[in-house]
Order: sequence, then structure tokens, then C-alpha cells
Amino acid sequence: MACLRHRSPDKVLAVVPVYGHAGITHDLLVDLERERDLVDVVVVDNRGDYRARSAESVVRPGRNLGWAGGTNYGTRQCVGPEHTAALWLNNDTRLSHHFVAGLVRCWQETGAAIVGPLYDCHWVHQRARRPVAVDRYRPRDVHFRAPFIDGTAMLVPTATIDAIGLLDAETFAPVGWGAEIDFGLRATDAGLTVAVTALAYLHHNKSTTAKTVFPGGIAEYAELGYPVAMEGLERNWGVDWRHRAGIDATTGQTEPPRRSTRLRRSSASRLRSSRSL
Repeated sequence: MACLRHRSPDKVLAVVPVYGHAGITHDLLVDLERERDLVDVVVVDNRGDYRARSAESVVRPGRNLGWAGGTNYGTRQCVGPEHTAALWLNNDTRLSHHFVAGLVRCWQETGAAIVGPLYDCHWVHQRARRPVAVDRYRPRDVHFRAPFIDGTAMLVPTATIDAIGLLDAETFAPVGWGAEIDFGLRATDAGLTVAVTALAYLHHNKSTTAKTVFPGGIAEYAELGYPVAMEGLERNWGVDWRHRAGIDATTGQTEPPRRSTRLRRSSASRLRSSRSL
């Protein structure tokens, strides 16, 4: 199936790479369909057997490109002139109400080059203080400066892609670990701002695909991903890449959002674009 083209301007393209697990992808699409007036969806079928649920586009690269490669492929294939931003999204996630609108509002208010939600997963700078079910989340119009955004979900304006390109899928293949940190560092190195917003919240059912895509399951996934991430980040950013990414060398963690990292309206470095939501 080719990318479906819609004439409505000023939309977000959600790019969702998958490898099996159609059920959880369909659950995610239910969340996205609440914002159908704002969001187009393309599923990148890395295994070649995905059956569409409703109106989503499906593209098949013919081989497993992984998370980063699949995300890049779907973005290249399907971002059109009507799209002002891409939403790079894992399929093993569930979204709070008005999720995409919340990310877009943060972008509008701050001019950030990459925007991510609060969530219930690994990195502390994005972790909600009190994780809740997505349907119970109460959004707040508060945004924080961040060093990078977890690859589970990031809103990337097309102007950002024009400025710094897509994910570095080659360096961080085959798993893609580290590509999201590298992308954030490329943005901040270009003088741009990365933001986390409390207007959107995400639940991540972590590593659902990784448990089945490799014969050794999650252990093999980590064995393949971690060394490549460490080598790639050091090659691209030097031995002090953790400091640049706000990661404590001892704990391996980032710092929680603080009052001192709050972003005010229009306080972020902006990219000029002829299109805006």
C-alpha cells in the first residue's frame, strides 16, 4: 500500500515501525484515531505481514530495517507538503488523550526542535513523578529543557529534519540504541532546543518486539544494541558524550525535570519554517 495523501494542511505524520505484534499496533492506532484531524499514520512493516486496521498507510521496505532505519524509511516515503512535523513512535505504547496536540502545543509555545512527552519508562528527565494509567493522566502546560528525547516518541518538525537530517541508522544498526541520544546531541550542537512537556504522557510496554525478533530474546537484543550504542556515541561525540547528554557517569541516569530547566514561551532557539501548525 502506498502512502495515503490527504489535502488537509498542517498535519503531523506519525511514523510507526513494526515487526509483527499487529495487536498492540492496532491498540496504539485507537489512541491516534482520537486525533485523526491532526494526525496521519504510516506503519513501516519491517516483517512484511502487517494487516491494516483502518485508514493507516502501510509501507514495506522488503527487509527488516529496525527501529531507526524503519523510522527514516517511513519519514522519507510519506512526509508530504501537508505535514509540518513527524511523530516518531514505537508501536508498544499507549497515549494520553490529546497526546499529539500536547506535543504540538509545546512546539508552538517554545519553538523547540524536538519535543517528547512525560512517560513511565527509563530516563528520569522524562519520567512522570507519579506514573498513572494513560486515561487518568491530567496534562499540565509545563515544558522543560532536555538533553535528548527517548526514542519511544518524539515530535520532530520538518524544519528540524531539514536542518540536521534523520536518525543515524547506519552507525547504530541493527538495534538503534543510541540513535535517539545522538539525534538530540545533534540538535543541541546546532544551537537548537530539545523539550519535554507535561501536556502529553505515554505508557511504554517496553521491548515487546525485542523479545521475539531475536532468537536470544531480550538478552540478545541488549548484547547487540549496547556495545554499538557506546561505540557510536563515543565516535560521534568523544569520550565525554555522557556529560553532553546529561547522563551521570556513575548512575547512568539523567536528572529529573527541575524548576531551573523550565522553558518559557518562545525561549527556545527556533527554526524558521514556511509552514506552522
